[in-house]
Amino acid sequence: MNRRNALKATGASLLAGTALTTSATADTSDGPTVVSVESNTDSSSADGNDEYTVEYLGDGVVEITGYTVAPTPCHGIAVDGVYRSKYGDVVDLSLEASSGVCMTVLAGLTYTVRLEYATEARDVFVSVPDGA
Repeated sequence: MNRRNALKATGASLLAGTALTTSATADTSDGPTVVSVESNTDSSSADGNDEYTVEYLGDGVVEITGYTVAPTPCHGIAVDGVYRSKYGDVVDLSLEASSGVCMTVLAGLTYTVRLEYATEARDVFVSVPDGA
């Protein structure tokens, strides 16, 4: 679909730090199931703009990959929820701090979110966290 090619978007945000991997079961009534959320931070790279790409892998599987900036390297990405808009499903992301001692320095954060739909995937957009 040409419409899905237009769904690649950019934004602005920065993160840094450690690797966080979580599994979620945020299931909406007829929406997608969040299968996995992975994020990796790098305190040596905290510049650039928020950006993300939505890829439709077939069989109802959607993968979102992106970059943002975090206020410390001890942050990861969390999926706050998925809601339907008139244009498609919106994945609401936020920054999640891990516990422990952490230096105060901006860090680059890359993330991957994988969704599965029971039927054909709808158009997917991302609400990027407000990082630094």
